[in-house]
Amino acid sequence: MPPEKLLPYLLDTAQDLLSTATYESQTHKAAVIVHWLAGLLESTAPDATPLLIAISDPETGEPTEEITDTARLEIRLRLADSTELSGERLLVRG
Repeated sequence: MPPEKLLPYLLDTAQDLLSTATYESQTHKAAVIVHWLAGLLESTAPDATPLLIAISDPETGEPTEEITDTARLEIRLRLADSTELSGERLLVRG
């Protein structure tokens, strides 16, 4: 699988795992998954930062790092140019 297809697949797979985590175990599982992704990405995207965020704040709809519901978790990869990769989507933050 080419790298440009592998990264979205890995992020989507990790997201699937996170969405099934229980609240009690979610923090540990998330840390393990993000650490694992960071190791895999180190050689192909050395300037990238894996992020674990909630998909959105329930009130504002803005991305947030406060995790209140594991079903709303998302892993994003922030590149050096501030572009964020999330699954199949590239998000450019202003």
